[in-house]
Amino acid sequence: MSAALSEPEIAQLKTTFETYTKGKGFTASTLAEIYRKAKINISPEEIQSQFQATDANGNGRLDFDAFLAIMERQHQRNAEEGILYVFEMLDTDKDGLISGNDLQRLIVDSGESVTQDELKEMVLAADVDGDGLINYEEFVKILTPSKVNGQR
Repeated sequence: MSAALSEPEIAQLKTTFETYTKGKGFTASTLAEIYRKAKINISPEEIQSQFQATDANGNGRLDFDAFLAIMERQHQRNAEEGILYVFEMLDTDKDGLISGNDLQRLIVDSGESVTQDELKEMVLAADVDGDGLINYEEFVKILTPSKVNGQR
């Protein structure tokens, strides 16, 4: 199973793959069509690059495993872009650092509640350099604990 995608996501991708390929393999134009329908803004050059990097035998058609590899990379890229977007929103003074108060605002805005003690624990756990502030790398660790624990 994929480390980046859940079983239901993989099942959905399998259905999508089968719908588009009808047993004939997957082409770069098929990939472009899926991105277009999913409203994923990606350049034709990037699509071609993704396709060529995965088309090991160079026949211009991909099997499901190759398609899944492309989708896993795209999923990871989207997740990273989302984390960066949130970090930049919280980094109001654009110094590359967010405070515990900024982190608390994110948690409250997401509908969760956190005590001051819990917040301090989160900041301490993430604040590797001990400056009391959270840089981007530390923020990523808060949001992706499995990477911190080496599970990915």
